[in-house]
Amino acid sequence: MALSNSEDLPIPGATAVIPQQVISLLFGMLLLTVGLAMFLSGTTDGAALVQPCIVVFGGTTVALLATFGLAQIGRALQIAIDRGLRGGTSADEMVKALLKVCDISRRDGLLGVAEVRSDNRVISDVCDLIGDAADEQAIEFSQRRARESELAFHRTQSDVFLFTAVYAVFIGIIGSVLRAVSAAGQAPVSFDAARLLNGQQTSLSSENAIALENAIALAQSTGAAAGLVQPALSTIMLPSICGLSLALVLTILIGRLRVVHQRELVVIDLAFQGAGAILNDNNVQRLKSRLLWLLPDGMR
Repeated sequence: MALSNSEDLPIPGATAVIPQQVISLLFGMLLLTVGLAMFLSGTTDGAALVQPCIVVFGGTTVALLATFGLAQIGRALQIAIDRGLRGGTSADEMVKALLKVCDISRRDGLLGVAEVRSDNRVISDVCDLIGDAADEQAIEFSQRRARESELAFHRTQSDVFLFTAVYAVFIGIIGSVLRAVSAAGQAPVSFDAARLLNGQQTSLSSENAIALENAIALAQSTGAAAGLVQPALSTIMLPSICGLSLALVLTILIGRLRVVHQRELVVIDLAFQGAGAILNDNNVQRLKSRLLWLLPDGMR
């Protein structure tokens, strides 16, 4: 972000994301998912969620890699940190940057603005337009192109998290179905065992008596009442609950990204309208009043 006069613009570009931040984000999502799943399922045994979480997270990761590829997933994680956690570019930062550009224009002229370099793409485009003394049509064209680029960028990155939520739900449901099928395929309690479990009397051979004892022990360990030996319903539903919990966490992130995206669109409009205002009048105080007037309610 070096300027010709060794000053810095008060607005950063997209900062690099280190691997530790990505690992922290994924670990935080895992903890939130496990905690929410324990609350929804009513279980207090965290070990019971190990296998469902491995199924949901592992299956979702494989599906994502098959759909988007590693590069786009990595970019989406960077956006999740830069916008979801850091909040992206604020309107206040953009106003301060435009006032700084206006002051450079007043002191050094348009050539001074043309030499400004910034890591922020929007600020860089604005300075190029001011340095070239662009007309109104060129500014509007650049503004429209920047908006379209932001819309496409947000849609592409949001699809990663949207499909992640969808995959998590479906893989969780598949996991629950497989658990139910596995439970139904277990050896049923014999008719004699069923009658005995219901308090009825029966005459059994020695071999049937041994089988009955084993069936009763298995039924008691899995919580079965009578009939078929099967796990409790909450145990079968654990993969689905884990998938729904992960989808809920991702929905919060998607909502956060959408809010930041709407603010980015406002910032883009503010920047290019500020460029036109600087070309017409490079008075800092009048520019500040105009920029604050252009901001929507709640962002001033």
